[in-house]
Amino acid sequence: MFDKVRDIILEYVDIPKDDIKPETQFLADMAMNSLDIMTMVGQMEDEFDVTIETEDLNDIFSVQDLVDYLNERI
Repeated sequence: MFDKVRDIILEYVDIPKDDIKPETQFLADMAMNSLDIMTMVGQMEDEFDVTIETEDLNDIFSVQDLVDYLNERI
């Protein structure tokens, strides 16, 4: 799951693949803006056939947070 999530994230950031680790944070470490995050979330929803509620995004800070969220719902 982590590898697939990381591959999708790489479409939205300009950082080396090896710099994206479970503890990497979307805002602090990858400097993603809200448009990038929302577009990426849409792609995650399509890829994993899951709905990510907007209010749930307030609790997703790191790549691992997102992986855990997706694992709980698929």
